[in-house]
Order: sequence, then C-alpha cells, then structure tokens
Amino acid sequence: MRDTMKTKKFLNVVFNIKRNPAYNGGHELAGCNRIHTTFPLGTTEQEMISEFHAERVNIDIHGKTWTKGEMIQVVSIEKCFEDSTDR
Repeated sequence: MRDTMKTKKFLNVVFNIKRNPAYNGGHELAGCNRIHTTFPLGTTEQEMISEFHAERVNIDIHGKTWTKGEMIQVVSIEKCFEDSTDR
C-alpha cells in the first residue's frame, strides 16, 4: 500500500514575527509572535520572507485588501527543516 503513495517534500518554516508599526488595525494576525508555513524545497531565506510578506490577507470590513507585510514583519526564522508527507 505504501509503495503506491507519492512522497512530497517541502520546507517547514517557523517565522518569529512582530506587528508592523504602520499597521493600526486589529487583525488577529497582527497579535501573533510566531507563524508556521511551508515552502518548496530550494527556496532561499530571502525568497521565503519576500513571498510571505507579499501574501494577501482577506479583505477587511472596509473593503481594503492587506498583505501580510503591511500587517506584520518577519524578525527571524526560528526553524527551517525539510519535511515530507505521503500523498
């Protein structure tokens, strides 16, 4: 059974984050100090941070679309390791 499954490998990353001082909203994300995410193998640290900051967050009640970089800033990478899952 296991032979028929495909293994998918990726980078498992935990960012230490802080609120962007320019953001005055109350989104739950802005109150976090760590966030977990994944990236394809071979992604550099700078690419991870840039891609993370560029991700869109849902539209708020006033109709504005925010990016994660407008709400929070990556302070450092706490953990980064290769991981895999059977699909």
